[in-house]
Amino acid sequence: MAKGSDDEARLLAAALAAVLLVSEQGEAMGPTGQRKSGDPWSRDHRRVLIGRRNLFRARTRRSTPR
Repeated sequence: MAKGSDDEARLLAAALAAVLLVSEQGEAMGPTGQRKSGDPWSRDHRRVLIGRRNLFRARTRRSTPR
């Protein structure tokens, strides 16, 4: 093993240990049920930017897209 890869392995081990220590203390590693998508205005603008229908039109459709 080269000295550079040995140093990288030590840094990786230190980073993993730090994450594990933080996860034992608080909510750092806690899973979330669902990502918070933001308020309806933000969601509406994101949908329009990617070319989808806005939320009002998406909610008032009679059937789901197939």
